[in-house]
Amino acid sequence: MAFEKARQLVLEQATPLGREKIRIEAALRRVAAYEIKAKIPLPPFTNSAVDGYALRSEDTQALRAASPTSFVQLRLLAEQRAGAFFKGWVKPGTALKLMTGASVPRGADAVIPREEVEAGANHIRVKREVKKGENIRLAGEDIRPGQTIIQPGTCLQPAHLALMAAAGWKEISVYRQPKVTVIITGDELCPPGEPLKKGQIYDSNSTLLQALIKTTEAELIALKRVKDNLASLTSALKKAILASDIILTSGGVSVGDYDLVRVAAQKLSGRQIFWQVAQKPAKPLAFYLFRHNRNKVFLFGLPGNPGAVAVAFEEYVRPFIKKMMGRSDFLPREIEATLTHAVKKKKGRLNFLRVRLQLSGGDWRATSAGAQESGIISSLTETHGLALIPAESDFLPEGTKVKVHLLEW
Repeated sequence: MAFEKARQLVLEQATPLGREKIRIEAALRRVAAYEIKAKIPLPPFTNSAVDGYALRSEDTQALRAASPTSFVQLRLLAEQRAGAFFKGWVKPGTALKLMTGASVPRGADAVIPREEVEAGANHIRVKREVKKGENIRLAGEDIRPGQTIIQPGTCLQPAHLALMAAAGWKEISVYRQPKVTVIITGDELCPPGEPLKKGQIYDSNSTLLQALIKTTEAELIALKRVKDNLASLTSALKKAILASDIILTSGGVSVGDYDLVRVAAQKLSGRQIFWQVAQKPAKPLAFYLFRHNRNKVFLFGLPGNPGAVAVAFEEYVRPFIKKMMGRSDFLPREIEATLTHAVKKKKGRLNFLRVRLQLSGGDWRATSAGAQESGIISSLTETHGLALIPAESDFLPEGTKVKVHLLEW
């Protein structure tokens, strides 16, 4: 199956989960389920942008063409701190001392910074013309009451949360986080840090998948290592179906005698949506649907090699999680880049080339990040994006323009 068709089938199955209401402090990177409107104007009242003196600009007009030594003396009424409210009026010939953020009193239409005046015990001297509106932030100049401030499908960032708080909100309805179980298969795997026996390798996929899941906003609820044993794998898979929205397995989806993920999935009545994709790496990729009561549970059978795991996660699992969480921007961010060297491959499979990116003269340039074999991890640390080398191509010369999917991590 072609990559485009496989990913289309994955995304067709991704529908937003239920909604829940949470406090905005806990809503970072969650996805808004509904439109949010401002309860109040921002700023809520006309206020001063500086520490200074509120006055009538009309009182300083005489200084427009006056000599540098001329001044206007204004009687000082009082001092107003932020959070306080002056009930009186600023009348002709008077001024009010106030702090940044304090409300501008009635009668005043400008604020002059305190460092620009000579202040006495009960008066100030102004030596320049002050223009109407100077250093004043008008009520509602940022946001009007009732104005939409958050669109549904928005992935909430710190600025969104601050805007909601300023507009009077303390809670928000968001889409539920998908619950993910990871199952790592392989008799040859040894937990990191323990003594290696002959024929064993350290399990890096557990660490890789945990970290990748953390870069989404899905919730990892369980991680299990199982041997290449059908009974153990089936038992772990059955428990995962009862508790999860998404199951990620690593290894056991190829055609070997001990590749048992598909056997276990079929035994538990899973519906295979596809298996094997015309791509490199991650050709032996499986996608299954299970039904538990009225819930749908999805299994991504990922390959065993870490390079293939990372690519499959970025191209399939991450977009699936994003769409499941209600995001509208679920596809990888794509740019066009120029290859800095030739690329040679066999026809028939789309290749995901790990590349470093550099901006040169306004154009992106893509260079191989290193070894591309699916078992290689080191080049992943240098990778900025995945260049898509078309299935029908066997040779791309230096200077060829290619699509590149940027990695979020």
